[in-house]
Amino acid sequence: MKKFDSGWITRIGIVIVAAVLVEVISVVQYQRLRSMMGEEVNLRSKVVLGAMVHEIEHMLELTEITLAENKWDIMRHLSNPDSLFPVMTRLIDDNPNVVGGCLAFLPYYYPSKGRLFEPYARKLADGTIVTEQLASPEHDYTQNGEFIWAMEHLIPFWTDPYLYGTDSLSYATYSAPIYDNEGRLAAWCGLDIDLSWLGDTLNSHQPFASSFGLLLTIEGDLVAGPSPAQIPREEVFEVVDIVNGRLSASDFPGLVIRKTQLDKEPYWQLIQVHKTEEIYRRMTQMRHQHILFMLLGLAILSFMINRYARNERKLREASAEQARIGGELEVARDIQQQMLPKVFPSYIYGTQEPALEVGGDLYDFYIRDGKLFFCIGDVSGKGVPSAMLMSMIHSLFRVVSRKEENPSQILWTLNNQLCAGDDNNMFVTCFVGCLDLYTGKLNYANAGHDKPFLLTTSASILPVKANLPLGVYPMTEFELQSMTLSPGTTLFLYTDGLTEAKNKEHKALGRERVLQVLEACLAKGTDTPEDLVGALSAEVHSFAGGRSQSDDLTLLCIRYQPGDNLRKQITLGNNTEEVTALSDFVKDFLGQIEMERRVAAGLRLALEESVVNVMNYAYPAGEHGEVTVYADSNYKEVRFTVVDAGFPFDPTAVLSADTTLDVQNRPIGGLGIHLTRKMVDSISYSRKHGFNVLTLTKSIS
Repeated sequence: MKKFDSGWITRIGIVIVAAVLVEVISVVQYQRLRSMMGEEVNLRSKVVLGAMVHEIEHMLELTEITLAENKWDIMRHLSNPDSLFPVMTRLIDDNPNVVGGCLAFLPYYYPSKGRLFEPYARKLADGTIVTEQLASPEHDYTQNGEFIWAMEHLIPFWTDPYLYGTDSLSYATYSAPIYDNEGRLAAWCGLDIDLSWLGDTLNSHQPFASSFGLLLTIEGDLVAGPSPAQIPREEVFEVVDIVNGRLSASDFPGLVIRKTQLDKEPYWQLIQVHKTEEIYRRMTQMRHQHILFMLLGLAILSFMINRYARNERKLREASAEQARIGGELEVARDIQQQMLPKVFPSYIYGTQEPALEVGGDLYDFYIRDGKLFFCIGDVSGKGVPSAMLMSMIHSLFRVVSRKEENPSQILWTLNNQLCAGDDNNMFVTCFVGCLDLYTGKLNYANAGHDKPFLLTTSASILPVKANLPLGVYPMTEFELQSMTLSPGTTLFLYTDGLTEAKNKEHKALGRERVLQVLEACLAKGTDTPEDLVGALSAEVHSFAGGRSQSDDLTLLCIRYQPGDNLRKQITLGNNTEEVTALSDFVKDFLGQIEMERRVAAGLRLALEESVVNVMNYAYPAGEHGEVTVYADSNYKEVRFTVVDAGFPFDPTAVLSADTTLDVQNRPIGGLGIHLTRKMVDSISYSRKHGFNVLTLTKSIS
């Protein structure tokens, strides 16, 4: 009888276990990617809905302002009813969104006109404005429900959208009471706005081909949506029924519906709809491909197990594995070193020496908007896990600091990201700084990192609050600290591989010895950033006396050298009549740095567009406010900083206008930010201490 080969059972078992593990990992990765994709869809929906809310509220607000600003013209012509027709013509001509307007006077207000008098003006398709007297026995507006409601409440209001004319145009009307000079109610003035463009605007920038947006009244009636050619009407009304509770969302698992609402009357609802089939289509395809590759891999694995299950197999596999790991670590070391800065300005220098093949230290710096952003950090532990976490923190620092210049907020975001994705209880000490290269203003925040050294005529320790390291607790606050550096001041940052370097007697180098080396460099005049980094690196190796490095060593040195800078500022009121003063200020400043005339004209236009936007919209109507413009230049680039205390508003989040469309089909808004982006090299926004701060940067050459 043939002897049973138990090795086959072992080999098949290994293949089965491998298949199960790979499948479990695949499922976990798939679910995680699906969750991340869902978060991305939510974020895109918020951006799209937020932009539309701003667009619609801006349109409604302009209509309300138009009526408020023209009431005086109506009141001063109340004594002559026939003069009200040209008044209404001027009123609707004052706002491109307004297509019609009327004055519905109280019965017998003008005895000579009879019981009812309703002057009306409207725009024709060619822009011509015609007027007529609408009131008649057949058109008794006093019987209209909205007129009755208005007389009972005596407050301005918006009507729900309604269809008008043979073209079935969608209109909405804003009405407000008109009082005569003696304070008596005389009439109701109504302005009609055309909503027909909203459907196309809502659906012009959808993240997916099958996504669409809807606008509903507060009662849930459809105002605007996609064209039938884009989305079938039955699908649109299914979503409307779901939003209104007539259908259950659980019966439509393929739809993702997000909703928001205007913050004030008429409280319309904005709906964003996505289809999960399209969102996750590529992921599903990748999942199927992964299964095929997994089966192929298992087949290859079975072949390899059978082939190498012979004499000396374990030794050969162990040798191959060791060589593979060594090669991957060498590649990982090269990749990690490539992530670090390679080009250093004369006022910056840094090095990193890992204790193992790969390290857990990091440093980085770059310049944006005339400001130097820099960081240094130390991941707990050593080896590959620390190196992977270091790479993640390095990448996150670049991503977060591109939109945020507050070091404490940068650390706050890094900490929350690390806490959300760190299951190994690793933490990171980190120091983040932002140095204004024009003014020397240094903002910094610390997350448990060693205090840097500050070098002027002598060496001292920078006053730093410790705070907790990153990855310990989510939502940790990191205190922001500030100081102004004098020209020639040097900041020396390091990881604990410097002060905790040990010699053969296991004694640490220590902070005092580092201070002595820095003082000696200052005394000898060898105090450039490269000199200082080289001196401390040499001191560490000399102190260790040939002992192997026990920890990663990272050094970063920054000297503030402002050079020949030009700085001016001007403060204006929120009055567009002061734009002339701004123009003169900019011309004078740009003239001093000899910027090319064409470039200077474009930059001046972009700045004026930004400042006028603040003057018109940053403060409530009738309220005085100020806007301050700071101009800085190092004769290589120009930086304008626009500061106001108005409503929080990020103009960089506004979608630029699609200039490929003709004027009739182009959505309202976005041209200003489109122009500004074209005229400058970079534009950034932040909200600081109750102020809007917009920065425009342009290279001189």
